[in-house]
This record gives sequence, C-alpha cells and structure tokens, in this order.
Amino acid sequence: MTRALALCAYLLAVQAEPSIEVHIVAHTHDDVGWLKTVDEYYTGQNNSIQHAYVHMILDTVVRCLEQNPNRTFTYVELAFFVRWWRQQDDSTKALVKRLVSSGQLEFSNGGWCMHDEAAPHYLDMIDQTTLGHKFLMEEFGIAPRTGWQLDPFGHSATQAALLSAEVGFQGLFFGRIDYQDLALRKDKKEAEFIWRASPSLGSDAQVFSGLTGEYGGNYGPPSGFDWDAFSSDETIQDDPQLEDYNVKSRVDDFVKVAMVEASQTRGRHIMMTMGSDFQYEDAFTWFYNLDKLIQHVNADGRVHVFYSTPGRYVDAKKSEQVTWPLKEDDFFPYADGPHQFWTGYFTSRPALKRYIRDTSALFQVAKQISAIAGNPTSSEQQGLEKLAEAMGVAQHHDAVSGTAKQHVTFDYAERLAKGRAAAVTGISAALGRLTDARSSSEFSYCDLRNVSVCAPTEAVGKTNKRACFALWNGLGHEREELIELPVSTDKVEVVNGMSNQAVEIQLVESLQSLTNYGAQAGGAAHTLLALVKLPAVGHASYCLQTAGAPAPKAQLANISQGDCQAIENENLKLWFCAGMLANITDKLSKVSARAEQSWMWYNASLGNAESSQASGAYIFRPNRSQAFPVFTGLPFMRLFRGPLADEVHQEVGSWISQRIRLARGSRHVEITHTVREIPVDDGWGKEIVSRISTDLKNSGVCYTDSNGREMLQRKRDYRPTWKLNQTEEVAGNYYPVTTSLFIRDETAQLTVLTDVSEAGTGCVRDGEIELMVHRRLLKDDARGVGEPLNETQYVTPYLGSDQGRHYGPGLVVRGQHWLHFGAPATAARNWRPLMDRLYLPVQPFFGQGSPSRSFSAMQGALPPNLEVLTLAQWDDEHILLRIGHQFGLGEDSELSKPTSVNIKSLLVGATVISIEERGLAATITRAEVEQRRIAWHVEQSPVHPTPLQSDDFTFGPLQIRTFFVKIKRTDMAMFI
Repeated sequence: MTRALALCAYLLAVQAEPSIEVHIVAHTHDDVGWLKTVDEYYTGQNNSIQHAYVHMILDTVVRCLEQNPNRTFTYVELAFFVRWWRQQDDSTKALVKRLVSSGQLEFSNGGWCMHDEAAPHYLDMIDQTTLGHKFLMEEFGIAPRTGWQLDPFGHSATQAALLSAEVGFQGLFFGRIDYQDLALRKDKKEAEFIWRASPSLGSDAQVFSGLTGEYGGNYGPPSGFDWDAFSSDETIQDDPQLEDYNVKSRVDDFVKVAMVEASQTRGRHIMMTMGSDFQYEDAFTWFYNLDKLIQHVNADGRVHVFYSTPGRYVDAKKSEQVTWPLKEDDFFPYADGPHQFWTGYFTSRPALKRYIRDTSALFQVAKQISAIAGNPTSSEQQGLEKLAEAMGVAQHHDAVSGTAKQHVTFDYAERLAKGRAAAVTGISAALGRLTDARSSSEFSYCDLRNVSVCAPTEAVGKTNKRACFALWNGLGHEREELIELPVSTDKVEVVNGMSNQAVEIQLVESLQSLTNYGAQAGGAAHTLLALVKLPAVGHASYCLQTAGAPAPKAQLANISQGDCQAIENENLKLWFCAGMLANITDKLSKVSARAEQSWMWYNASLGNAESSQASGAYIFRPNRSQAFPVFTGLPFMRLFRGPLADEVHQEVGSWISQRIRLARGSRHVEITHTVREIPVDDGWGKEIVSRISTDLKNSGVCYTDSNGREMLQRKRDYRPTWKLNQTEEVAGNYYPVTTSLFIRDETAQLTVLTDVSEAGTGCVRDGEIELMVHRRLLKDDARGVGEPLNETQYVTPYLGSDQGRHYGPGLVVRGQHWLHFGAPATAARNWRPLMDRLYLPVQPFFGQGSPSRSFSAMQGALPPNLEVLTLAQWDDEHILLRIGHQFGLGEDSELSKPTSVNIKSLLVGATVISIEERGLAATITRAEVEQRRIAWHVEQSPVHPTPLQSDDFTFGPLQIRTFFVKIKRTDMAMFI
C-alpha cells in the first residue's frame, strides 16, 4: 500500500511539473552609432534625436545585479563597455569581475560592435571580434560562448561558419529573417535549428541557431512586457491592499505568450529577450518587475520561469534529446513585408564603404610592419590601437552598412581618418628600421592618391629632390604589377632603391579632376605607371626622380567615334563598339562572348498604389523593373596604347566616366568608374547600376560571395528553404556582393570583382550581371534613420530640434570593378588570387631618406592556394599568425585540395620556439574550440573529421587556422 501511494504521488508530481522552461534574458541592444554618434549615445547627448545614455545603463545594471544574486544580464558591445570600464574605480571593477565570474553578467558576441553581415570583409569581422575578445580574456579570463546578432538586416554564411563555430560559439541568436521564412518556421516548429553554412568547412562549422523576440522577427520583450523606464506597459502590482491589483491577469498574459512561443520550436526550453534598444538606463525599474514576474508565474505553476543567459540557454537545449532541422544556405536578402527588400544598404553610402575597405588594407599592413620590426614603441602600439578601435566601430551594422544619419556617417569617417594618421605615425620608425632609410625614418602616406594627389611625388621635377618610397606587399606571395604615382612632369623615371636600375614605366592621363573638393584640391597632371616586383609579406624600395627625357607615354589612337575598336594583350581581347564594351575573348581557352556594358539608373520609388514603400537607406525598391539608360547618345571614347597597358577612357553623358585598363600579361580587365553628382532636379531619386549583358546561358543562376569567403548559388525568384512569393522582380533578386559575383554556362564564366560591398545580381535576366555603385534618394524608407539617403558635401549640425540640413554638391564616388573571363574549369585559379590583390593593394610609404634594401618575412613560398591573412604582435612573446586556404570546395581540380605548410620553416630571421594553434579569435586554444562543439542531433547526421597534428599544418578548402608563434629573433634587423 505504501509503494502504491508513493507511485501515485510521483505520477502526480510529474503531471504537475511545468512543461515549459522559460529563460529570461535581460539585455540591452546598444548601437555603436546610428541616429547619434557613438559618443552621443554613451554620454546621453542630443537626446532630442533619440533618448539613449549608455553610461547610465552600465552603471545601473551593475548595481541591480549586486542587489540580487539571482539576477542576470547579457551585454554585447565592447566599444561601449571598454570606455565605461576605463572610467571605473578599483572597487567597481572588482564588483564587475565578481559578477562576471559568478555568471550574473555574461558577454555574448563580445566583439567591439555587433557587426553588419553583408558589407564587411571577413578579415574585418574577425579583427573586430578579436579586439573585443582579447579585452575580455585579459580583464576577466573569459571567452564568449554565444553569438548575439540580433539587429543586422540578414545573416551571412560566414557569420555562422567562421564568426560562430570557428570562434568557439555554441549558439548563435538573431532577430531578423524574411517575413515569409519566419511564418513558415513558426508553423513548422523550426524557430531554432542547426545552421551548417559552409560546404567547404562542413559539419565542423555548424552552430545551434535560434530566433529571438517571441520568434517574431525582432529581439525585444513580448508585447505588453516592456518595463523600461520610458515604457507605458502595465507593471505588476501585487499588493492586495492597493488599487489595481493585477497579478492574475499579468501571469495569465505571460503564460499565454510562453505557450505560443513554445509551439514554434522543439523541446521544453524557450528564451525570452527582455530588453531592447538602449534599455535599462534605469535598470531598477526592469529588474523590480522581472523579480515579481518570476515570483508569481512560478507560484502559478503552469510554466517555470527564471533568470538566464544565452550561454545557460544553450546548455539547457544541449540537455534535451531533440532532433533539429538543418539550415545550409544564408539569410539574404531580408524582407520584412511584400515590396520591402532590404537590399539597398548593400550599396548605401559607397564612399564610406570604400574608405572602410581601404583602411582595412592599411590596417593589415600596419600590423605586419609593427610585428616584423619587433619591440614596438608605445607610439606604435597606441597608433595601432586607435586604428583598431576605429575599424571596430566602423563594422557596426549601422556604419559600414550605410544606414546611419549623415552627421553620424561623418563621425565614422573622422574616426577612421584619425586612426589612420595615428597608425602611420606610429609605424614610421618601425618601417625606417626595416627599410634602412639612410637620412630619415619619417614616412608619410598619400591618402588622396585615388584623385592623383600626393605631395612627395608631385614635388619631383619642381625641386631637385627625388621621392623614395617603400612598396609594401601584404600578401603571402610575390607579386608583379603596375602601381600608380601622381606626377607633375613627364620628365621622370623610377629606379630600384637597391640597384638604382630603372624600371619600366608609362605615363597615362590623370583622373584627378572629379572630386567633391573642386579644382583647389590640386591633382597631378599625369599618372605614372611603374612595373614593380615585390616580395611576399615585405617591401621593395624604389625612387621617383627627374629624368633627362620624357617618360614613355600612352599614345592616343586615331579612331572614329561609333566604330568598333579593340585592345588586347597575350591573354584577352576586348572589342568596343559605339563607345562601350561589346565583346570579350579569352585567347587561351579560345572562349568568346558578347559582353555589352551599359550604365543605367533605376527610378527610386516614392511609394505607389501597390505599396507605400519607398526606396531608402535600407530598402531598394525601383519604381519599375526596367532601368533607364544614363545617356541615350553616343558615349565619347578615347583609346590610348602604351608599352605597359592600353586604356579606354569613356564619358557616358555628363556625370559618369570610366577608364578601362588592360595591362600587359594580365588575365583581367580593370574598370575604374567615377559617378559625379547624381542629378535629382527632376524630382526622382536614382539608383545607379553598371550592367554587362552577355550571351552566357546561366538560366537565372548566379553566384555571390559571403563576406569574401564561400561562393553561394543564387536562383531567380527562388529561396532554398521555402517557396518564395516574389513581389519585387529586381530588388528581390539582389544580393550582397562583398567582393565577387559571377555567372557561367558550360563554356564560359564572367566574374566581376568589386573593391567594396555593392548590391548586385546575375539572376534577374539571363546573361546579365548588374552592380549598383551609387544611390541618391529623396525620401526616407521609414525604417528609423529618419532622413533620405541624399548625400551631399555638407550637413548642418544636429542640435536641439534641428534635424540637419543637407547642402552643397551631391557626393562623387569612384570605384573599381575587375573583370575576369574564361573557361569555368580554370576560372577560380585566376579570380581567387585577384580577389586577394584587390582587397590588399600594394601600400606605398614615402620617406625623406633613400631606402637601401628590400625585405620579405617569408623564408619560403606558400602553396599557391594558401594566404597569410594576419601577421601581428599579440603580446611581448607571441606573434599572431593566421593562414587561410583561399579556394572553396570543388572550385578548382587542384587548388581546392587540402594542402600543408611547415610553419617552423616559413618565417625568416628567428628561431621558432613554439607554435600553439588557437581559435579564430585567438583567445582560446583550438582544442577548447573543439571541446565546445556539441554533437547536435540533426535531420542529417554530421561527420567530424579528425584534425591533423604535426609541424606540417594541413588546410582544407577555405579553412583558416590561427596560431601563436613564439620566436627568438636571430637577426634584429630582420623579422624571423
């Protein structure tokens, strides 16, 4: 009888146990600039634009956590936390360390910002994550376990594979996915899933992923449960002696929400995000109500609710025996409703995007120089830190995305400019030691070379001085290519700094005339092309000096406008008819195709009867599916033939021009386009695209890159995981092109490489590639930024109620597209290395002295499919070295294969004492990354390859491996 009663009691207890476990994740989402600058957000200034005061958020959250050991909080943006931390006294720092150690305060993501996932280059994503993680490890001894990408407007395969799985994240959470995808996932209980985003990296790079915010496409609290200080939602009144006692109704409302959320995923555990943009400025209000919610809901007993964190939530999901759905592609493009595709921001603010990308290349080289020189001075360290933090801020999903207000955009650019100046100043002495500059170690960097402005080179011929410079190659392979130098006279030559032997040169017309700064900015009359050869990860020294005779000059060919003309080299032949590119031939594979380039503009919608949605900073919505030609007449074309390169210069109407260059021996064509002030006097905003129409039969299929890594297949009006109801023929088929886009058929492939993120497609019409290079719009798209994307030279300050007035000429932008054409089977072995060259161009540093030697940090050649991605000083003992396999699975019959390198014999001038492999963000070991991986039960069984361990490190397709290399320098004048 006793056993029977005990069994009944047990069964009753089981039946009474809540079926749903609700994890309360208190958090704030703090944009690192958007409507206000990062400083305004931190200090609470300019609250007439947006009320936000991050300093008070951190102050009050810490005190609330101290009051109650059950409370938890999740924080993300280290750009804010670090500046707050630097202002705290020792007692507050000790308190925060206790809160972190106990798990009450958890850092998710842990990067300098919550970066965008469409526009950034993967190395910038890695760098800003590493910057934040290094701080957390040094101050708290922790490495975040979860990704927290709540707000970006679409999510990339690189985010899942590299910036999650390879960092050591066990979970990745985000708020925004396409409205059609969201509805289907909620219906099929697939709001949480396993994301295996990289075919090249396979199941090792998968991550548990989940939607946030009631699985409703957002990241805030459930409707009715926002208890921020400025919210009007009903608080919990649990004193029966007072009016408005509401415990039952509040509990019932919460349980109802929990039941709905639980019906949309698998397992007993669900997460509720309690917080939103810049919330918890008065954290006491939030936690007071959360404490009462937890108390009374648990007393009710239908669900169990408690304070939690993303890390604890993943632990709970891990404990459940659930089979999860599998996701293998990405989450682009994002739409939050019919006609509302967030594909415009892939291009928005192209000048800022290009400045960030250009600064990224300088930053990689600056780190290399500092590490190679060794013993960095405090000036070097401070300069690199300032640039690292500026670059970290710039990766924010309202910075590089181009979706901030104009005055905030100016602030981002100013931070980059100050960071660049500090870094160049800091590494000047280090570069002087490496180059052995005889008379001075002062080096300068010409920031305006793209508009033919460079004081050291322009001075040659005006004085008796010559301009000597070190050309730094940041890539892990030798390169031979043309560099451009602005010169003011044609009587110049370039000599090797060691041998004093002249190198091949050619003068071409300068492109200095088109800037936002007018003729007063100057600009050299000529551009000198010099053929230089550079060692891997190192420099060669050259000097520009006055010559007795004019340099060879490209000769203007005598052509008739409208006729067909050709330029060609050993590999390619291009035909131009009616002033524009018309045909391209790969002479090696004997493949030829029609390739007609045209400049077009889409009429930016102001809203119509079908939908009120307008084009804006985020959203691309053309008023019609057909674009208009920029110019309907015959473009003006000039053809120059020279010993090093042929060039075609074109004027397409009055506000677009371009230069097409085919260099001797090149496998690609370089197009430099300039878009002057976009005219809007007709009352229409315009989205400017470069289109190349071919006869390739790609059947609506194109391929775009994911942040410069994996190439993803795209199909017209198609999504891999649901049947798309297409509402925008053009915008709904646009994708982020961070570095590359191609179309192909059985015989030919046309690849276009970009020097910056752009919106693009090869899917709208068969045989056509289209890239949006500039936008000027006259209406806001109602997604929060509150102003049209109408970039002008000036904007009045945002003070009080003044919303800023744009004035001055519209923005002029210049950029590059590199075209590669050839047989599909061999295309990748050409465009993949070109992609690295375009991202990391040769960096010239101009010195007052005469550099006397060249230098390479590489003792031997890397395999052709590997690249040095990072070479930086980590601490007093270790060099941080990242090497990446640069080919995707199946892209090339040979170069996509795994390959090995012996790191001990790779570097010059020192003895390698030890090599330790680390996770991608470098703060934990590779072994710990492996230990963190969870063998999730998925609808397709994963296979985990065993890592190879030896001095010869093997790299599979697109694999990046990170190392701490401890060295003993044997030649202080050289690196290793």
